[in-house]
Order: sequence, then structure tokens, then C-alpha cells
Amino acid sequence: MKKTVILAVLIVCILGSVSAYLAAKSSEQKKRVVVNGVENLAFMNEIPEDHYLLFYPSDVRASQEFVLVKEVSETGEIIKEYEVHDDAFRRMKVHQKPANPNELYISFFGEAVIENCYYTYDTQKRTFKKVDLAYFKYDTGVDHIMHYGPDVLLQNLVSHKTGDQNLNEETGNFQMSITNDTEQKSYETEYELIPLWSPLLELGNKIIYAGIGEEDNQGVAKGAIGLIDRKTGQTIYMDFGQKSSQFYTVYGTENHAYIISNEGKMFVLNQDLTFKEYDTFKSVPAQDSYFTDSGGNLLIDQDRALHFVYSEQNGPTLGLLTFKGEPAFSPMNKSYIQPDMNYRILYQDTEQGEIYMVESDGEEKGNLLVIDSKTFDLVHKISIEYDHLLDFVVKR
Repeated sequence: MKKTVILAVLIVCILGSVSAYLAAKSSEQKKRVVVNGVENLAFMNEIPEDHYLLFYPSDVRASQEFVLVKEVSETGEIIKEYEVHDDAFRRMKVHQKPANPNELYISFFGEAVIENCYYTYDTQKRTFKKVDLAYFKYDTGVDHIMHYGPDVLLQNLVSHKTGDQNLNEETGNFQMSITNDTEQKSYETEYELIPLWSPLLELGNKIIYAGIGEEDNQGVAKGAIGLIDRKTGQTIYMDFGQKSSQFYTVYGTENHAYIISNEGKMFVLNQDLTFKEYDTFKSVPAQDSYFTDSGGNLLIDQDRALHFVYSEQNGPTLGLLTFKGEPAFSPMNKSYIQPDMNYRILYQDTEQGEIYMVESDGEEKGNLLVIDSKTFDLVHKISIEYDHLLDFVVKR
């Protein structure tokens, strides 16, 4: 009899707990404001001026099928949550060009989805806009849209000629395409050099990308840059006489392209394809990484960039990378940069005079760092959860 009573009590307790959890969950969902389409986010112009909107885009790998937007105060208090339903909007990579800092370019990553589109974001109007790439014969997708120059350049996931990566089973190399969206013209990359995830540069009649080639006998892939002739479609390759280096395109102006090697050398390429080599990072000890493709660099104007380098011994170093004259890297020694943390620079809001950076501890807890765009001092440090899923920030 006692066992029966105890069992009944346990069942009641369990049911009560489940009911309480479901009620709380239901209540939480009811509090969220549901919006259909990221192009319809009127609330971004209605929140108080000292509040921030944190964007956690849809990611099926994290069992989240909508864009979660959290409205928070400067202290990190969650004021309200918004649930945005948009099938095309997923984990996002934001790119900003210094010539027009109020227009952001957004591509997506993380899921096996190939769609012919990208988005832009207007920091003045606080609005998203979808840009369809309707001129492709196949679904080519957008690998990234990081680029510098007057035209809009993007890297496709597959070849625009076949809708496939055309894998070479002997070497493991494959083909993609690079597209000038302004001209609606695409160029299929060759097996000799597979594009990396670094910016596309426009220099005269050339489109420049960094890549890796076939492996040598020791299994080391040779790095180079590819220069696509926009008139003929032909590609030539340069390695600056550095036979074992990897290269990363970092910035481009009308007259110069700036390329960093994994050994910390900066190569400044002219339109006539002559170049100069600089020891740009001589102000810091030897680093393990001089370029990070996921938020390690932000052009704050047409001559300067916030830039991270990294060493296993000392962790990340934030500095100012200048391009005018002889390129130079000057470490900032800001106390808010911690040696045991990782950092992603999101973008600069020139309207607010703020730069947004995500600080991660690798265990799903971190901080949103709000940085003054003139002094680079810390304005706010806002505690956040699931820092690795936070891709975008808006302040009214």
C-alpha cells in the first residue's frame, strides 16, 4: 500500500514538474514578438536608443529554425525577444567596405544550402534587403561576399558553368566560380588554385583571390594568388618568390592590392604587377597567425584596419594596421583584450560611432564588446550566452 502511495506521489510530482516546465516554455514563447521576414523588422526603429538588438540567426545544427533577436539593455538585461521567420536567412557573415560603410554585405554559412542570393543591410535606415542572383543557369550559391573595390564581387560555392565543383578524384582539387555581380559576369576558377575564404580584390582589369594549390611530396599545399583578367577570363598566378608560403588577400585600393603571407610579410601589388615586400609585423614577436578569416580584420576607413594577430604563447593581439605609405602594424595593448579569449569583429556602425566585437571563452558564454570607433576604448561589456551563435548587433 505504501509503495502504491509513494508511486502515485512521484507521478504527481513528475507531472507537475513537466506541466510547470511546459507552462514556462509556453509563457516564454508567448512573450516573443513573431515577425515574418527579415525585411519587415519595423521594431528596429522603435526600441529605446540605449538598447541593443542581438541577432542569433537560424541554425538547424543548433535546433533553431528561426532568427532569434534579443533586445537587451547596456547592462545585458533581456528586455524582449523577437522570433523572426525567414527561410532564406541563416548564420551570417557580414562584410563592410570603407568607401561606403553604411551598406553591409551579408552572406550565409553553416548549412548545406545553395541559394542564389545575398542580403544587404542599411545602417542608416536599419533595414535588410534581399538581392537575388537571377542570371545564373544553375544554383551556384554564395560562398562569401568579402570584397574591396567599386564593383560587388562574390565567391560562388560551385562552378557557374556546371552547377558542380567538378572534383578531380586524383588530386582532390575542385572548381568554383568568382562573380562580378555589378557586371553579372562569372569566372570559373582552375584546378591549379582553390580559392580561400579571404576578400576578393579589384585592381585595374584584374580580380585577385588567394588560394591553395596541389600538395607536394610532403603533403604541403602551395599557396599563391590568382589574378583573373576581366576581359579575357584568363588567370595568372603569383607567389612573390615565396615557394612555401600561404597568402591572404587583406585589402585593395584603386592602385594597390595588399596581401599577407603566413610568415608575416606584406606584399603590396601595383596595377602593372610589380610589387614591394614589407616586414609589416616587426613591432610584435613572431606569431602563429597573421590573418584570421572569421572576424579578425575590419577596415575602419580607407587607410586603416583593426587587425588581430595570434600566438599560442600570448594569445590574441589587437592592433591598428595602416596602409598609407609603408604598411605597418601597431599593437594597441588594450586591457579588455584577454589572452585566453577569442574575438570576432562584427562591423562598425558609423551612425553610432561604435564597433561591435564578440568575446568568446569557448564554452558558450562570452561578452559583446562595444568599442568607441575613434579612441578604440571599451564603451560597454555586455554578458551574453551562446556567444558563438551571435552574428549581428543593432543599436538604434
